[in-house]
Order: sequence, then structure tokens, then C-alpha cells
Amino acid sequence: MTLYDKIMAIYPQLTDNDFITVITLQNDSDGKGDYIAKWEHPTLAKPTVSDLQAQLSNIASQLQALQRVA
Repeated sequence: MTLYDKIMAIYPQLTDNDFITVITLQNDSDGKGDYIAKWEHPTLAKPTVSDLQAQLSNIASQLQALQRVA
């Protein structure tokens, strides 16, 4: 799951235009991965590392539940 996907899971109301004008994701190719370089959204708080990690945990739980059903 990419950083973009995690952010969109937290804030599905964001648009592509938001990622052009008020939010910038960046990867410096230094092995540290993607990060939020700029967050200037007027109404939504910048997600914390905990928020982003929780999204990954939620997806993993959903996949496990689906595997049990199948």
C-alpha cells in the first residue's frame, strides 16, 4: 500500500488537485521511502505516522477476514 493509498483511505474526499496544490508527496531515493513533503490543506489535518500505520493494519485485518471467508 503506497503512501498515497494510505492517505486516500484516511481522507477519501481528497482530490487529485489537492495533491497538486496543497499536498506534496516526495521520495528522495535515499532508501527512506515516500513522505509528506508539504501538507497545507485548509481543513484536513496532516495524518500522523500512527494514522498511516493504522491504515496498513486495517487493510491487513480485512484481508485476513476475507481469507477466512473464502
